[in-house]
Amino acid sequence: MGSASRPERLGGAFLLIWSGRSLSLLGGYIQYLALPLWIRQVSGSTVAGLLALGMNFVPQIVCAPFAGVLADRFDRRRLVIAVDLSSFVVAASLALSVGPHRLGWVYPHLAVLQVLAALSIPAFMGMLPDVVPTGRLLAANSLLNASAGAAVTIGPLLGTALLTHSSITVVVWINALSYLVAAACMLPKAPGGAGDEAPGRGQVRKQLWQGLAAVRTDPVLRATVAAEAPWNLCFGAASELVLMHFGATALKQAPGLFGLGAGLGSLAVTLVLARVRRDVPAASLFMTAVLGTAPVALAVAWLAADGGTWCVVLAGLLLGVHAYLIVIGPTMHCQQRPDRHYRGRVTAVRRAWKAVWQLAGLGTAALLTQWLPVLAVVAVGGVLAGATAAPWAWRALRADGPPRTTVPSPVPLPTGGGAR
Repeated sequence: MGSASRPERLGGAFLLIWSGRSLSLLGGYIQYLALPLWIRQVSGSTVAGLLALGMNFVPQIVCAPFAGVLADRFDRRRLVIAVDLSSFVVAASLALSVGPHRLGWVYPHLAVLQVLAALSIPAFMGMLPDVVPTGRLLAANSLLNASAGAAVTIGPLLGTALLTHSSITVVVWINALSYLVAAACMLPKAPGGAGDEAPGRGQVRKQLWQGLAAVRTDPVLRATVAAEAPWNLCFGAASELVLMHFGATALKQAPGLFGLGAGLGSLAVTLVLARVRRDVPAASLFMTAVLGTAPVALAVAWLAADGGTWCVVLAGLLLGVHAYLIVIGPTMHCQQRPDRHYRGRVTAVRRAWKAVWQLAGLGTAALLTQWLPVLAVVAVGGVLAGATAAPWAWRALRADGPPRTTVPSPVPLPTGGGAR
């Protein structure tokens, strides 16, 4: 009885890939804050440092849809390996050329690295369901996000310490080598998905439209991405707003404590979900997270207003837990709902859509804080996010059922060309 009901192990192929991804994430977060801080130090310009951070968003919007086409057209495992090796070359070039008198050379390197990251994510996420046993996708995603939580918590601390006691060159080299390790961990043969048999090998524009149609024709995916729009508009900038509030307080270590709490929260919830031994419906996870938005927003605003050390950590902890819960449901929908040949494009469409509304949310928050207290924007935004996203999340929950085995024929192209 016990052996029959016991779920399958995640398997050696996944664990090897997970190890490589974890080291790559850690290397990325070691560089993530250290490089902008170094730019700020050597240039004396806050804008110059913020520009380095801002480069994380634009490639998601511009490149993600095309990344989905590549992920569905070519073998995903080989594509991820190619991107990791290319990222190593770019990061190594940056490590060899970085210096106070070559700041202008840093930004093109960062832009190319972000473009490569945008190309890699749809392929990797589309490959994941083929690597893990049936019913263990939640555990696999949770382990990957646990690594991300650990990297977010430890990476910036290591990066800033290395910057202080060593040099920016060492920081960049660590990131470069982490790409090489990630590529090596992908080399053993594992299912890649897609490839030569993938449909839709016509025009790129036609393939992009097929990815969009795969989202539009699935009621669960359609309702999920519809819910993410108002949620990100109203509450997507919550972490940035709370950090802005703490940056203006007398407690100088508040931003660091908040980041520590957020990393620990993300790590804790992902480790808990990784231990779940049954397949939890993605729509249920998403609905729960949406309904929890208003209570979390009000609690975070109250804790941030108090400003005590433990309140700062708890505020980060709450947002870290909630940030993971709000994304895991849509992520799993993109992996489970579409046909395997459309996973990359569906993931890319959803990521580009989300990034657009995240930028809109940042802009809206920046305008509102000119007239309203920062924490008031967080609290009211959380209530509005939950209220506006809940009806769509409920539609996704009601429409949820067995994943599709095929994707309906996409609607015709606007120009009159028929999609396959």
